[in-house]
Amino acid sequence: MRQKVRCILVNYRSPWEMLQRCLDSLQPQTSEEASTGPAVTLVDNASGDGVLDEVRRHFPAVRIVELEANMGFAAAVNLGLETAMEPFVLLLNTDAVLAPGALELMTAALQSAPEDVAGIAPKMLSSAHAGIIDAVGTVTPRNGAPFNRGIGQCDLGQYDSADEVAGVCFGAALLKRELFSPGKVGPLYEGYFLYFEDSDWCMRAMSMGYRFLTEPAAVVYHVHSGVTRLESLPFKYRLIELNTLKMVVRNFESPLRAAEIVASRCARLVARTLIRRRFIRANLSTLAAFSLALPRLLGERRRLKARRTASDRAVFALAADEDAFFDTVGYLPHRQLESLAATYHRLLAQTGDPEHGKKLAALYRLQQQPPGTVPTRETERLFAGQPDCVRKLLADCCRQAAD
Repeated sequence: MRQKVRCILVNYRSPWEMLQRCLDSLQPQTSEEASTGPAVTLVDNASGDGVLDEVRRHFPAVRIVELEANMGFAAAVNLGLETAMEPFVLLLNTDAVLAPGALELMTAALQSAPEDVAGIAPKMLSSAHAGIIDAVGTVTPRNGAPFNRGIGQCDLGQYDSADEVAGVCFGAALLKRELFSPGKVGPLYEGYFLYFEDSDWCMRAMSMGYRFLTEPAAVVYHVHSGVTRLESLPFKYRLIELNTLKMVVRNFESPLRAAEIVASRCARLVARTLIRRRFIRANLSTLAAFSLALPRLLGERRRLKARRTASDRAVFALAADEDAFFDTVGYLPHRQLESLAATYHRLLAQTGDPEHGKKLAALYRLQQQPPGTVPTRETERLFAGQPDCVRKLLADCCRQAAD
């Protein structure tokens, strides 16, 4: 049977044990239809560490594209796409592992979705922190700083209804291959070396009238920044700041909003340099690189605008009531009551269950109490039957307040 999915992995010095777990999870799954598993292309960004020999030895069916230099994530994916003939493409990070049946569920969801659906986001759970969400789709708010939807929250089923999202995290996402062709959404923008390639592509897709859906029954376990966390903080900081500016200029519909965001973020870079004296070299490098790239970005903006058929209103509407609860420096979920409140607020809105309302009210009362306040017995009773993730977070919050 002809394979329906081509999985593209981009590798740069991933530990062999991590890469092996990822590739193992792509092996044939249980149903007859999925018995062949996906075709796999691994694009190696000049790792030079011998790991490709292990891939050839243990996974001979994997097609390897070996690059002579580190070209970055977007360029590597685009090269990987050239090997794909299958109708669907699974973009997967090497620090991700598919739960059994996940790919089959995502494929079924995309096959049955309306024609204007570009891709499917699974439920990504943290491999390092039990019960914590890493992403169920992505969010791009009006301030231009994208983040993973639900990140840092305890998974209590608040995102378990399949719904529409503003984008998908390319750490694990199933997409229609044809949309990467120049006449459609197009390939990934190679002006990003790393970070925000997915947000840029998804904003382009939505500006052309495409949509993204979730399939939360499909679970993927992910070590957040499992490989890139080894890079220096100034390196990552510079790329995030620079790519945010690039994405806003290229993709935001309103020129006034784009100008306001650029002015605000550039002013913050200057303030960090002159006043706070932090990341001085990275700030100056970001400002210089952005200034040099601006004429090209404005040209790209005009070309993208000519292809636009939909406004950004839907993108920003899908960001409503969403927030990130994750420390991207320490790679830890925020241990704060606001995270639990957001979780129960969403559960209450979805179900109308008064028990969720009682828990939410108790959390609001705790937030209003002086630091060090011990939860009442009634509050402890309310949360006694909740998952370990919730009870640990609640205990941590009160302990931190007491300290």
